[in-house]
Order: sequence, then C-alpha cells, then structure tokens
Amino acid sequence: MAKGANVATGGRRPANAGSFYEATVITGLTTEMRMMQEEPFGPLALMIPFREFDEAIAEANRLPYGFAAYAWTRSAATATALGQRLETGMLTINHLGLSLPETPFGGIKDSGYGSEGGVEAMEANLNLKFILQTAIWRRQRCSQKTRPAERTL
Repeated sequence: MAKGANVATGGRRPANAGSFYEATVITGLTTEMRMMQEEPFGPLALMIPFREFDEAIAEANRLPYGFAAYAWTRSAATATALGQRLETGMLTINHLGLSLPETPFGGIKDSGYGSEGGVEAMEANLNLKFILQTAIWRRQRCSQKTRPAERTL
C-alpha cells in the first residue's frame, strides 16, 4: 500500500478473531508492485483497468501462474475469446461456481499439473488399452446329431 495501492473494501480479520480474512479488493495497482508478481491465495481481488481486450489478456497471461480466472461479460464472443486465450486451469465466466465435485480442479504452468475431481482426476490412475479385433467367421457343418445349441460359427 506504500506505493499507491488502495484497499477498496475488506482487508481485515472479521471480529479480529480466527484465521479468516474479509474479501479484499485492491485498486490503484501497477504491474511493478510485488502483489502483481505473485500468485495470491485467499479472498483477494487485484483490480487494474484496461482499455483493450488484448491488453487484459496479455496481463492475465504474463506471469508463470495459471490456477484460476474469473471474468464477467455480456458478450458471448468475449466469453469465447476468454476461454480460448486465457492460460488458466480453470475459468468461470459470470459466476463464482468454480469448484464442484464433478468437475476437474487444477491449475497449469507453475500453478500445478493435473486435476483432481471429476472423471479427469481418474485418468492418472488408469491403464487404458485399446483392442481392435476383426471378426473371424467360420462355418461348421451341422450334422443331424449336433443340436442347434451346440453349433459354433
């Protein structure tokens, strides 16, 4: 905060007790500030305005981290572009519902490799085998003594 950043809201422990921290929004940031060089964990939103979409994508992908991203838009085209261009393991658009048991959960780049949750988490524990076999058909003459249930092809 000494370099000009501002706590817009939050920034305290509720009731000054426990290990919880209020959701905190920080504004007035520059990319040179330490908090803009790290991967923050916790209820922290670092806010920087952008004029161009490409500028926002470049900043989002600048660091070697890619755990999760959150975006809000009214444009289906923008939502599609975010999904295609953001380097992140998880992306939620227009809501906060990111972690569900039936969905993959994990980051990319220095934020981790692989996923937990969802069927994707099982892949590392599976040995898959593809088997392709063509049918082999052969006729066997059926004698009068052979019953139909005993016939093989």
